[in-house]
Amino acid sequence: MGVKNAVSKTIAYAKRNGIKAAFYAALERIRINSFDKYSYRELSEDILKEQRQEYRLLAETGDAVRFSIVVPLFNTPEVFLKQMIDSVVKQSYGNWELVLADASEDSLDIAVKAAGEDPRIKYYHLDKNEGISVNTNRGLEKATGDYIGLLDHDDILTPDALYEVSRVIRKSMQKNRLSRFIDCPIRLIYSDEDKFEDEKGVRKFFELHEKPSFNMDLLLSNNYICHFAVMRADIIKRLKIRKDFDGAQDFDLFLRACAETALSMDMASGHIAHIDKVLYHWRCHRASTAANPASKTYAYEAGKRAIESVLKSYNIKGEVAELPHVGFYRVNYDSGILKERDDVGCVGGKLINKKNKIAGGIYKKDKTAVFMGMPVFYSGGLQHRAVLIQDCYAVDIRSIAIKSDYNDIYREIVGIDYVDTFNDPKADIAALFAGMSGEEIVDKSIRFCEEIKKRGKRVVWDPQTVRRI
Repeated sequence: MGVKNAVSKTIAYAKRNGIKAAFYAALERIRINSFDKYSYRELSEDILKEQRQEYRLLAETGDAVRFSIVVPLFNTPEVFLKQMIDSVVKQSYGNWELVLADASEDSLDIAVKAAGEDPRIKYYHLDKNEGISVNTNRGLEKATGDYIGLLDHDDILTPDALYEVSRVIRKSMQKNRLSRFIDCPIRLIYSDEDKFEDEKGVRKFFELHEKPSFNMDLLLSNNYICHFAVMRADIIKRLKIRKDFDGAQDFDLFLRACAETALSMDMASGHIAHIDKVLYHWRCHRASTAANPASKTYAYEAGKRAIESVLKSYNIKGEVAELPHVGFYRVNYDSGILKERDDVGCVGGKLINKKNKIAGGIYKKDKTAVFMGMPVFYSGGLQHRAVLIQDCYAVDIRSIAIKSDYNDIYREIVGIDYVDTFNDPKADIAALFAGMSGEEIVDKSIRFCEEIKKRGKRVVWDPQTVRRI
């Protein structure tokens, strides 16, 4: 990281997208850095002690879900490997196994030693290195847990990671009155994450990634799930890691696991859970993708193919385009998203004012306009949310396209006949909504989109469509 890395990123960005785009990207990065006061706060020993006690009580009843943490190893530096293993051993939740699938030419002494000291650590030296996907599958074959988590060989978990995941699973089991973990409806659980680097023995945490609740269209735009992800064992073992997508193998897995529930039924309620807490620290060092995303361009090409594969599986016709920021994509639907996607009820665009700043278009439940006041040339921060297609609570009726099934609902709530203000750039927005205050328009937008959601359909925001108000 540091100044040198930032400069090299800016130069690479300028080569791909031009000087003007690089200027605004650098300007936004400076603004982000000036407000970035993040620091990870370690859990107190008292809290961890309480979690350990809660686990012991749970274990006595025999109702403690068993986790397998699968880690493919390949020539892992000793210091990184030890820190990774220690982060699992120090979990406040004790019912786990750490499956180390080592494709290094020679056995890694630290891993062998750790397995000898703790029976929960299972070390397997593979006959040959067949790539990260095949190596991970070898580990999956050995895993015996009810849920399986994926951990990179040089990253670390927070000590409460498995405890927090177990809470989510137990809550779902109790709610649905289930006794077998294989019957739990939650197939995928993911958490927030941050990045870290070790400088002269001092660990520094930065770039907090606070993730939203499950968002299928955002996932079709970027692997925002990433780390820490835990999946029900029967599902991950059935889907497996696909070698053809090496570099984006986790992204491909998440896409397929989520699409099974999100694109084959109206909504994925109760199937995919988000823990809004950092449970994973992603290491940054000179060779890592975290520090230098452009260092593994093949990974982003594989990510593009992973999205294309999912679209093809569900007979959704569209072209996947790579956005200026590496690792971010856009699906351009052949006949438009409403015709290609049965799960989407309406789609809305971005509204900007005369000062070229975002003035609405995407709203939260409390009617707050997301990205309000942001210059239109900005991408929306480190995760570039302001330029990505995504599910949302509501979009604005001044730039909206809806399925014809909902014309009557639109007329009842908005008070006028529906006009496609999303696809028709000639639609006279000022005339259509004359006499309505901005507050009234937002209120009607919220009410209409809520009705769409009640019918089990998604509300999608597409920031590429821009209307000036």
